[in-house]
Amino acid sequence: MKLIALKPIYHNGNVVLEQEGFETNEQHGRELVAKSYAIEFKETLVQENLQSGDDSLNLNPVDPVDPVDPVDPVDPVDPVDPVDP
Repeated sequence: MKLIALKPIYHNGNVVLEQEGFETNEQHGRELVAKSYAIEFKETLVQENLQSGDDSLNLNPVDPVDPVDPVDPVDPVDPVDPVDP
């Protein structure tokens, strides 16, 4: 099974760094994908991106979330002078 590392992985006596490809057996590959250590390498995605001229591959399996607009800061309240008794 061909995979792309999402985190550094110690595999076969070597460290596979992020975004590097490597091969492993089917069971080990499924475990790494389930733990979010790697994603499956699909040649069809690479070929489609190369044909469309898209140089960047999205290696993040999760869709990005739209950023939330920051909340307007609340105006500070002027301190109240203590009343002398």
